[in-house]
Amino acid sequence: MKYLYLLLYLFCCNSLFVHSVCAQPKASIPLPTVTPDAFQVIRQLYQYDKALPPAVNVVSKQNLPDGTQEKIIFAGQNNTFVPAYLALPKTGTAPFPIVFLVDGITGSKDRWFQDNNWPKGIQVVKALLQSGFAVMALDAVYHGERTAESNYSGVPNPFQYPYTARRMFVQTAVEYRQALDYVSTRADIDSTRIGMLGLSMGGVVSFILTSIDPRIKTAIAGLTPIHQLVEPQVKEQFVVFAPSTFAGSIRANSFLMFMGTRDVYYTMDEARQLYDRIPLKQKEFMEYNTNHTPPVEYIQLVKDWFNTRLK
Repeated sequence: MKYLYLLLYLFCCNSLFVHSVCAQPKASIPLPTVTPDAFQVIRQLYQYDKALPPAVNVVSKQNLPDGTQEKIIFAGQNNTFVPAYLALPKTGTAPFPIVFLVDGITGSKDRWFQDNNWPKGIQVVKALLQSGFAVMALDAVYHGERTAESNYSGVPNPFQYPYTARRMFVQTAVEYRQALDYVSTRADIDSTRIGMLGLSMGGVVSFILTSIDPRIKTAIAGLTPIHQLVEPQVKEQFVVFAPSTFAGSIRANSFLMFMGTRDVYYTMDEARQLYDRIPLKQKEFMEYNTNHTPPVEYIQLVKDWFNTRLK
């Protein structure tokens, strides 16, 4: 049972009970650094064979109030298949700019198209579609329709199984890169205007991808965990995906962080340390009086940011 609570502590507490018993980290931790040579070694973990022909199938289509949704299956890494949703707007004219969505731990692609949930998914998607953006969301490794990859036992606890967690992050990030490859083949997507929104675990993935793939022009990372990933007893196991490893190498044109002043997965000092490492002139930092739950105000923030940066 203690491992269940550790997992909930890591990224995406959705339970009000868990929020009520969590406490702020006692003290800020100086974020670790990696040498340029070490970063280049870590970066190699996120490379893949681009020359392999993509195996992609559009298996269904349906109408949405503000667009159309395609369910796509493509061959991922390690002999897996990745389910994804691609939604195209009714507003605007193709080719459309696109925003990739990455949910928190235990979430899925489906949450972005459902109401009354932690990421306020359908509200975010609706705002983007109505603004003329396409959106795409994947099931991360062990998530959603991919629970068979963990023998239907749920998402492995990163503290109990740190190297399994490492595989989850690395493979998920690589598969989002494959999704970038796929949209670049479509005439209805403008692959020169790509954005990313990641929450919690998705925020970690956003730090990774914007540092290794220059095709992402702008990104929003919200409620990104820091504290547990850099504690001395665990940071060596998590260094290959900790956001502090990647922040100094972000290559996007612009980057927005939003954080909660009552979040239990970092202190605001740690959040500012992470933000200060981002080597961009066009960057912004937002604070909300919230715990590890995106506030409703973030929907308008997302809409305004991408309208300004990708239109």
